[in-house]
Amino acid sequence: MPVFIQVPENPNCAALDGQVFQCRTPPSPVTQVRIERNGRNDWCDITGIDETGNPCPATACLIEDSGEGACYLVIGGAWGVRLRRASVATAWSLADDEQWGESLLLLGGDGADLRFQD
Repeated sequence: MPVFIQVPENPNCAALDGQVFQCRTPPSPVTQVRIERNGRNDWCDITGIDETGNPCPATACLIEDSGEGACYLVIGGAWGVRLRRASVATAWSLADDEQWGESLLLLGGDGADLRFQD
């Protein structure tokens, strides 16, 4: 099923022009992702951010990737996704310097960098 992603300019992340992805699996809620940031490869908590700046579910689905064969597309709300290192147990906030936003994430197709909600 095709998924159209467009993220407007917002306080969480940079804008993303419309892109279409072809999902091979239904979206599933994600609670953590492992990503490289500032030279560290850490597990991070993840949430979506809706158009009012509030947390909402982040989800992932397997998509076709012309270079890799398949990868996971991780998306959130209208304002993208918000991340924080898993060791930082603070409330979600657009003003917290220990958190950052992304319009979307593309992670390896083996699922090793994702932790799905139970």
